[in-house]
Amino acid sequence: MYCRIVRKKTIRLTVFACLLLVIISLSSCTVNRTVVSEEENGIEPHAVWNLIIVTGRVVNLRSGPGTVYAILGQVHEGDSLQVTGGLDDWYRIYVPSMSLFAWIYGPLTSGTELP
Repeated sequence: MYCRIVRKKTIRLTVFACLLLVIISLSSCTVNRTVVSEEENGIEPHAVWNLIIVTGRVVNLRSGPGTVYAILGQVHEGDSLQVTGGLDDWYRIYVPSMSLFAWIYGPLTSGTELP
């Protein structure tokens, strides 16, 4: 009988301790998001809204400046895009028809050059 009482108390204390740890862990989790300027992030500012024309047949639009980033969509030869910035050989662009900001590889376009 004594063992059952001790066992129940041990289980209750263990459950209580686990719940307490979960509550403490969750309360200490905060979302700290810092907006970093383009210069601090390594992105070169560029003349906003310069137009470029896609020269590749079908070109992927990516979530970042490189092929390791996810493909968000595609554009076709002759499409016009608005440049909002750039990094290395990549343009950050806006596609009005898709209401989308994305990245495109510069050599597959014509119409502007990054400094």
